[in-house]
Amino acid sequence: MFKKRVIVKLACATMLTNAGTRLLPQMNQFIGSNSIVQASSTSVAAKALGIDVASYQSADLTAHAKAGSQFAIVKVSEGTTYRNPKAASQIKSAIANDMMPMAYHFATFSSNASAAKREAQYAISSAKALGLPAGSYLACDYETGQGNIITNGKNVTANAIIAFMDQVKAAGYQPLLYASSSVLQNNINTPSIVKKYPNSLWVAAYTISGRVDKPNFKYFPSMDGVAIWQFTDNWRGMNTDGNIAILPLSISGAPVSQAPKASNVKKTATVMYKSYEYDKNGNRTGSFYKAYDSITYYGNKVKINSKSMIRVGEDKYVMASNVLGNSRVFKADAAVYKNNGSVNTKWATKKSGSPIKTYGPKHYINNEAYYRVGKNAYVKADKF
Repeated sequence: MFKKRVIVKLACATMLTNAGTRLLPQMNQFIGSNSIVQASSTSVAAKALGIDVASYQSADLTAHAKAGSQFAIVKVSEGTTYRNPKAASQIKSAIANDMMPMAYHFATFSSNASAAKREAQYAISSAKALGLPAGSYLACDYETGQGNIITNGKNVTANAIIAFMDQVKAAGYQPLLYASSSVLQNNINTPSIVKKYPNSLWVAAYTISGRVDKPNFKYFPSMDGVAIWQFTDNWRGMNTDGNIAILPLSISGAPVSQAPKASNVKKTATVMYKSYEYDKNGNRTGSFYKAYDSITYYGNKVKINSKSMIRVGEDKYVMASNVLGNSRVFKADAAVYKNNGSVNTKWATKKSGSPIKTYGPKHYINNEAYYRVGKNAYVKADKF
């Protein structure tokens, strides 16, 4: 596999409905603010940060979500023979962590439209088999490497890419065109693609090498039709590509997140792990809820300083994982234990591959890490 380091890349991922756009200068002021952002696995607002991953990255994207990623673009396939062995787990992990999942395919069709159609069909079948939700963005990563030739001419290359994108659209996924700004300008008839698929560009352009935490819009590669900007290959020092949504993105048929709105829908639940109360800026208020207390909350999860929270009152929030839990899948059979380290015989052994919700952070019993799964019920953390 060719590791994505050189920025001579192109991906076909997303058709949005607006006309071609250029970045608004005001957008730079949003980055780094402590605003509350609605967490969702079906849509993200403009300025949302995200990652793209392949088999080189972990199957568990929890750390990326905690670092502030709101969407994850997962490599599913390459050519007509390769599928990412971690893709299914990465897509599941993205959804479990309230990140919108997308996917991409590494193209090897050069400028051959017939080959592009065959690769698109393989990408589509791979995406379906690996659990990418219908209506998601499915990208064709087109770059030098693995025998892919990008210098056959702008028009013939664009035609092959459009052939790929047409197949993706016909299958019910949304196509985007991703490439470095250099490739878009010098190797592809990009305007012809944007004309058919407005706002369909996912452009890669890095200002510096090394760790980058936030994009600097002074160096934004301004061009028509950009939906996503990949601004680093080492976001927050995690050796993962970092991206920012320039426009709102949504799985087809799902509402687009323009701006977070507080919901007043009242719900009740049980606190499963001691929960401190926070204000909208992420500061503790001094109050807390004890484990197994009943709690009333409003609306869906929101993100404050990259942490998932639920609102429990006016300017009052608690960690969502302490109440609603985190979805996980066992990678091995696991016994359930009590808080003294003995086996909890009221619980059956959990089988490898079965799902469960865990609550709160890791809990240590006799210096060993566990996750709480119920009242006086814990499983070893290394079983996930």
